[in-house]
Amino acid sequence: MSRKTTFALFIPIVIVMVLIDRLAKAWAAESLSFGVTGPNFGIVDMTLVHNLGAAFGMGQGNGWLFIAIAIVICIAAIAWLAFGTKHHPLEVVSLALLVAGGVGNLIDRLTTGYVVDFIHFTFVDFPVFNVADMCVTCGVVLFVISVLFTGAFSDEKADKAETEA
Repeated sequence: MSRKTTFALFIPIVIVMVLIDRLAKAWAAESLSFGVTGPNFGIVDMTLVHNLGAAFGMGQGNGWLFIAIAIVICIAAIAWLAFGTKHHPLEVVSLALLVAGGVGNLIDRLTTGYVVDFIHFTFVDFPVFNVADMCVTCGVVLFVISVLFTGAFSDEKADKAETEA
């Protein structure tokens, strides 16, 4: 994909996913009581928590470290797309999701000092999470798939993907 096409795909995904994350968190903050299990949707229930750490509650109280990490990762992903060679669409989508998730949680950390989490699986013991967390997870998984199966680091395969698109 050309740089123009890359960002024509990247930017709308980031904007839409950050918007969905912000709206979902606003709904959770307004509609749910802190620490109380709310509506149940079969395998998922809604439980509002404030996460001062990272995934799985690790690193509680190190918010500034996670702010710095999120900023560095977002800048690195954007620089990778801006200054790298042609990119496969799956690579672009994966990095857009990663950046959207990073920005979504970064906004929380900068405005409140914690991340709003509210989605909780009922069928497995798993930490409460949010839409931004889903974006980061899906982005990382898709990036690995992109690297393994589309040759994200190979100019030849990226050129082939562009001719096929």
